[in-house]
Amino acid sequence: MDSAQTAGTTSVSSVTPTAVAKPVAKKAIEDALKAKVAQLDARNDLTTEEKEAAKADAQARATAAKNNIDTATTNSTVDNAKTTGVADVESVNPQASQKKTDAKNAVDEALKAKEAEIDANNDLTAEEKSKAKEDAKSKADVAKQAIDNATTNDAVEQAKNDGATSISSVTPTPTAKPAAKQAIDDALKAKNDAIDSNNDLTAEEKAKAKEDAKAKADAAKQAIDNATTNDAVTQAKNAGATSVDSVTPTPVVKPAAKQAIDDALKAKNDAIDSNNDLTAEEKAKAKEDAKAKADAAKQAIDKATTNDAVTQAKNDGATSVDSVTPTPVAKPAAKKAIDDALKAKNDAIDANNDLTAEEKAKAKEDAKVKADAAKTAIDKATTNDAVTQAKNDGATSVDSVTQLR
Repeated sequence: MDSAQTAGTTSVSSVTPTAVAKPVAKKAIEDALKAKVAQLDARNDLTTEEKEAAKADAQARATAAKNNIDTATTNSTVDNAKTTGVADVESVNPQASQKKTDAKNAVDEALKAKEAEIDANNDLTAEEKSKAKEDAKSKADVAKQAIDNATTNDAVEQAKNDGATSISSVTPTPTAKPAAKQAIDDALKAKNDAIDSNNDLTAEEKAKAKEDAKAKADAAKQAIDNATTNDAVTQAKNAGATSVDSVTPTPVVKPAAKQAIDDALKAKNDAIDSNNDLTAEEKAKAKEDAKAKADAAKQAIDKATTNDAVTQAKNDGATSVDSVTPTPVAKPAAKKAIDDALKAKNDAIDANNDLTAEEKAKAKEDAKVKADAAKTAIDKATTNDAVTQAKNDGATSVDSVTQLR
């Protein structure tokens, strides 16, 4: 009996049930936690600090679920605690990092400010603005990528600050408009140089032409400033350069002064030509003198640099040309020779006592007629040779008067 009692006791004592429901439930909780941790670690939109906070939350939920499983008394309550716990752990799903969102927003604000600054810069063309904006956008995208890649709050802050600095560094240099304006300045300089080298213009005419060219250049630059595209800038530049180059001042003062000299010379030549007391040679010599004075006057006009100086040179030149007053020489000398021949003839007649007073008077009349005819021939002669011929013929004619009783 004792043996049977002992065997029965031993058999009962050997019954050791293995817990199944709770360990399985806890394993499900641990698996859910492991999966959640892996999921959180894979999220690049969270910083390390945010991941750790989410993991701690998931761990707390898992621990609470295990505690609920431990306190459950039936398979049904264990299963319910497991299901609720797994769902609770899985529900840990933090929003994308607020730190990263704020950092990206700061980058977007920096980009917006830079774009507004670029748009407000009227020295840039649409193409230059577009290129600068692309550059700023590219830097913003790089900054956002760096923020995404950052794993800590400090790294996110650093990526944000670096990005804002990078975007701010975009400072586009205007190219099209400054180059176009330089082309206008070059065209203006070339025009001014051409004006300065035009000695047919007076200082006043040069100054007026330069003012005109400057006004056209300023208008061209204004058109360049108002242009918004590269093509419009090029058009404004080309139109402006053409406008500046079109300034072609017409000399007025010097040509008018030279014309006055030409008029004075013509008047003088006409006066010389109408002076029949002059021979052709004397007229030619007087005209040469007048021409030389006219040429000197024109040279002085050419050298004059101001309107007043041109006027002075013109007046002096006209006076100089007008001063040419040739003195007849050949004809007066020839007539003097006739007068001398006549006097000699008259003296000879008077000395001839074989003649009566009436005969002397008649002879003198004859000699006077011949002398007058000789002077008329001298007056009609047009060359020195013709005058000499008339003089010689006249003297011979006067001398040919023979006083007869």
